Amino acid sequence: MGCRDSDTVIASLCCICFWLGLVVLMPVMVALYSSPSSPYFSVDLFDNQAFNMTSPKNLTIHFHLRLKNRNSAIGLHYPDPIKITFSYFPNVSMMVTLAEYTVDSFYQGNGKTKNVRDFVETNGVPTVLEGTDMVAFRVDLVATYKHKKVGSKRHKVEVGCVVGVNYTTSQKLQTGFIGMAEPGLDSKLKPPPRDDYAGY
Repeated sequence: MGCRDSDTVIASLCCICFWLGLVVLMPVMVALYSSPSSPYFSVDLFDNQAFNMTSPKNLTIHFHLRLKNRNSAIGLHYPDPIKITFSYFPNVSMMVTLAEYTVDSFYQGNGKTKNVRDFVETNGVPTVLEGTDMVAFRVDLVATYKHKKVGSKRHKVEVGCVVGVNYTTSQKLQTGFIGMAEPGLDSKLKPPPRDDYAGY
């Protein structure tokens, strides 16, 4: 076999490998790109913080928020500030807001995780959940995001979680990061928005 024939065989093998790789990878890339996932949020309250729940002063809440882009092939853009609300339940029928925090607009690369470590000063002292020795904190997050691809629409996400803390020992009932999910029954405890057009 001459050099020319050998080169032809090598070129043919390379071409076959290229097309086989394209056939295998194309469906995977299409699936990743055409059906992108929503971001995942989790939070760790009072991260490495020593605090006294019985102090008469306003409580400082230290937190560590994680925002995960679960898409390995598509970036995410958060065009609006992300709003985070810290509240607590004095009883099972109401929720009291303690503080609010915002994260500025940003872009998040493929598969990247953004970490936000900070603290907020509350405007009051939380009380125990009625009938228990636990303070039931709630963290709510409202954000809008767009996938970095042609024709992507803006999506809105509202998620939250509850973090229980023993009032006497200041020990958290859940340790580490808690995943934030779409609000359930507890979100209905918020006062309904005022309807300024009622009766018109």
